[in-house]
Amino acid sequence: MGFASQAPTDSTIMAASTIPLASPDDWDAAFNSAFPAFFESIMVPNQTWVGGDDVMIPPELSAMIPDQEDWIGSSSIFDVDFSLAIDKAMDPIPAAVPTHTIEVDVNGKEQQRTMKPNESARQRHSIFLEDSPWLWMPGSGSNAFTEHNRIQVDERSMNLAASPHTPHAPLVAIPDDLSSQSRDRIFQLVIKTANSQVSVPTFPSNECLELLMKVGITKRLETDAWIHPYTFSSDHTRTELLVALIAAGCVCFGVPSISRTGLVLLEIARVALASASEEDNSSVRDLQYLQASMIWLDVCGFCGYKRKMEIAESNLQPVITALRRFGKLDKVAYEEISPSASDSPEVTEALWRRWAQQESFKRLVYHLFEHDMLMTIARHRQCLISYAELTVPLPASRDLWLAPSAETWRALYLENMSRTGNTRSSSVSLRSLLSTNDVVQFLPQSVDRTLAATTFLYGIAAQIWEYNQQATVPKEQAIGGDPSNTLWLQARQHSLSQKLRDFEPSLVNLPATTRLIHAFLMMILNIDIDTVMRFAGKCGELEAHRAYHDLQVWVKGKSARVAVWHAAQAIRAAKAVPPFQLRGADSFVTYHAVMVLWTYGMLCRDSARRTGTNTPASSHRRSSPPGLLRTQSVQQVILDDIKDESTDVFVHTGDGRPCIRFPDGRVCELRNPSSVLIAGSAILQANCPTESRDGMPQLIKSLCTLMEDLGNLR
Repeated sequence: MGFASQAPTDSTIMAASTIPLASPDDWDAAFNSAFPAFFESIMVPNQTWVGGDDVMIPPELSAMIPDQEDWIGSSSIFDVDFSLAIDKAMDPIPAAVPTHTIEVDVNGKEQQRTMKPNESARQRHSIFLEDSPWLWMPGSGSNAFTEHNRIQVDERSMNLAASPHTPHAPLVAIPDDLSSQSRDRIFQLVIKTANSQVSVPTFPSNECLELLMKVGITKRLETDAWIHPYTFSSDHTRTELLVALIAAGCVCFGVPSISRTGLVLLEIARVALASASEEDNSSVRDLQYLQASMIWLDVCGFCGYKRKMEIAESNLQPVITALRRFGKLDKVAYEEISPSASDSPEVTEALWRRWAQQESFKRLVYHLFEHDMLMTIARHRQCLISYAELTVPLPASRDLWLAPSAETWRALYLENMSRTGNTRSSSVSLRSLLSTNDVVQFLPQSVDRTLAATTFLYGIAAQIWEYNQQATVPKEQAIGGDPSNTLWLQARQHSLSQKLRDFEPSLVNLPATTRLIHAFLMMILNIDIDTVMRFAGKCGELEAHRAYHDLQVWVKGKSARVAVWHAAQAIRAAKAVPPFQLRGADSFVTYHAVMVLWTYGMLCRDSARRTGTNTPASSHRRSSPPGLLRTQSVQQVILDDIKDESTDVFVHTGDGRPCIRFPDGRVCELRNPSSVLIAGSAILQANCPTESRDGMPQLIKSLCTLMEDLGNLR
């Protein structure tokens, strides 16, 4: 059965979501509008068939993400003002083109009829399969160099002031100057890799390349700092790593033309790295080779272009395998390197460089684990590194890592040893961190505590992924499955939730992006993201209907409200992320949190219209007088704020009207799902305060477009 009424307009949605309602009757009347036709067809109990012929299909993310950088065309990477020909990149995504068929009418006359892309349920389902990012089919002839054929350099407009944010850490002075010989090596690599497919009439100067290279290094220092800046020497660095650092510097600039240039240079680095391993297989054990690989995996894994993202995802496994076969995931590969006060300057210098090399491997391994887990939770795929195999000792403290000279390093090292009374560095690893919650709360000063805390969080993320996979299997069992399995899953969920709650005090000194991940992990302990995506239409109407039945059970329980609370807290953390920093996996996480809020709102509206109650939970409570219940339910509960009595009441009883806030402070009620999606899009866009939609990172644009199109579905 359906609910036949006129679809709400955008203005109606916004008005209903942002204006407080005067009475329960007004509040009930706000939800009498119809669902979009697609969801009308799937949100029907005991339905045995799916779909009609004129249903607008929900959009899917891969349809919003371009295959490759069509903006380049035949223009140069570096033109006279160091900007790309980006007019094509900024064109709106074209609408689906209707196909035409020839039909014969009753008089035998041929007629051309326009056929909608979603004309039948079967065709709509095939569209979902075609658009799915997991089943994406690359275009014929597509390769790294089909997007451009000319590199011309004039960096007259190249300066840090052009960046909308600070791409260069001013406190880190890298004591390296790019020589002419290094510039020549970079130029030769570009020519060799691109072969005759790219012409290069000019090339950047030493000063330009050096600036970009240092930006690429210092941006690595903002998080887990896995490239050592003070032992770096461009003259003794692999050319592939130099190109990757320059490309990363371009991307970090925040200027669209320069950032897109970096993506093209990363293609050159990727192809050059593959050639290097074919020419000399021992290169896959070289630290600089692995660092260069990690840079392009980091940037391209969440760049917003399907081709690059797929290649980056598939090339993560070789890097992990190389480090695993090198033994660098195990503690036995690392030795104790300790200076003494009696060491000569030459010995101290040699020890420092050996220590920096070893620490670089440690930091690279833990960064790779973090990247793997971000790919897992953002792209919903199996993790490639087991948390149990990481016995690598945690990296040394940040102060020790950033010591600018061998003498400073020795002094800090000896001071730390004398203060703690230890003569050996800490052997704490991720495995030992996960063995008990107390370890992460009382880490020795000799380790990088911030990195250890975030590593612990991603270790919990791996365990939550394991739990969710195990919880999926019983859903396929018939009634009467093994009750001991259910009890074990409940105990495991409680244990993981307790670990995350115990970790909350550590969040005070951690970045907003880490708080975002923490809230997201608490959320997915109470909701299966894959079910949410299927309900949204990712896999077609039949799967959406099945997901709807699963979610009907979920939305009536406390776990739904717990998931919604943590989803709103993830939104709160996303709002606190510094400008232009919400652009990678964290933007995917924000999108998933918004979709959980949207799903809850859709199911609440569905329940209210079918049962006449305000919340799914209230329809199962008979002890409270209806009038009292309705009065309590009228109160707005702001979920993306500090926890208070009203949020506790909502989580435990379901009373109240759950809301989130737009970035400008307006209130958005979850029972207006379209408005929730508009708020989600606004939150992502607010992280790029000085940019228009066209100037935002491609992934942000794609996610915003997806949410807006889903919100406008009729």
